[in-house]
Amino acid sequence: MWLFRAANKGPGLAVLCGLTLLFLLANCGFQPLHGSRAAPVAGSTVSDMSYVIVAAIPDRTGQLVRNKLLDRLHAGGMAAKPVFRLIVHLKESREGIAFQQGDSATRFNLRLSARFELVDSRDGASLLKGHTRAIAAYNVVRSDYANLISQRDAQKRAANSVVDGIQNRIAVFFSRLRG
Repeated sequence: MWLFRAANKGPGLAVLCGLTLLFLLANCGFQPLHGSRAAPVAGSTVSDMSYVIVAAIPDRTGQLVRNKLLDRLHAGGMAAKPVFRLIVHLKESREGIAFQQGDSATRFNLRLSARFELVDSRDGASLLKGHTRAIAAYNVVRSDYANLISQRDAQKRAANSVVDGIQNRIAVFFSRLRG
C-alpha cells in the first residue's frame, strides 16, 4: 500500500524499488542447467556433455535420435577424447486409435520408448541408466504420400521428445557431479 502512495508522489521511489527487486533476483543463486551465465566454459554442464560419444542406433528412428543427440550434446563441438559412451535402445510401436466403419484406422499413435545408459569408457562402469518415452499422433488419409509424410513427421516429433528427456537426464547427472 505504501508503495502505491510513494509512486503517486514521484517515480523515484518506484524506480528504486524496481532496481532493488532486480538486484535481489539477479543474485538469488540461480544457475542455468545447460551452462554458465556467460558462454560455455570448461567445467560447465555443456562442456561435460561434449565428452559423451553416442553409440550407433539401428533403424531410421534411431538415426534421427542419434543425430539429434549429437547436435544437442556437442553444441561447442565434440571433444577430441570422449570419456563417456551413451548407449540407447529404442522400441517403436504404432496403435490405431480412430476407426472408420470398415475397421480401417484413420488415426494412429506412434509410441517411442528409449532405454539409455551412460557408461564410463575408461573402466566400463555404468554411471546412469534411464528410460524415457514419447507418443506422437498422426492421421491417415487417402493419399499414400500424405500418410508417409505424416508418419515421418510423427517419428521426428517423438524422436525430439525422447532426445529432450535423455539430454535433460544427462545434464542433471553432470550438474549433480559438479556439486
